Amino acid sequence: MSTVILRKTSVSKSSARINSGPALMTWRRQRGISRKLFAQLADCSERKLATYEVAPKLPPKVKRPVMETVRLLQALRELTGEDAKLKKWLDTPNPAFGQKTPLELIRNGESDLLWEMVYQIRQGAFA
Repeated sequence: MSTVILRKTSVSKSSARINSGPALMTWRRQRGISRKLFAQLADCSERKLATYEVAPKLPPKVKRPVMETVRLLQALRELTGEDAKLKKWLDTPNPAFGQKTPLELIRNGESDLLWEMVYQIRQGAFA
């Protein structure tokens, strides 16, 4: 069993601003994130996500969960260092989360635990 090491990084000043469906699809594809995975993270169906990805402007009810998902993925990507490691980490049971995977936490509405971990690592709590 391999372990993904999370590392302390500086807070990124740049954040993706995604206002349209094509921009979301481009952002997602550049990072190698499947539509299925992003839909799970954003708590919507793949079919709805496919519809949103061709929309010239993201509907207001969708923009918030999409941007929250993007920000969380960016923060976690800073810690894992690579998109491939992030995807593996999302599916790996973690003792810090009672052997739940980070993806399970997100699905269960517990992404605040991931944000808490990000904050603690950024503050050097685990250094």
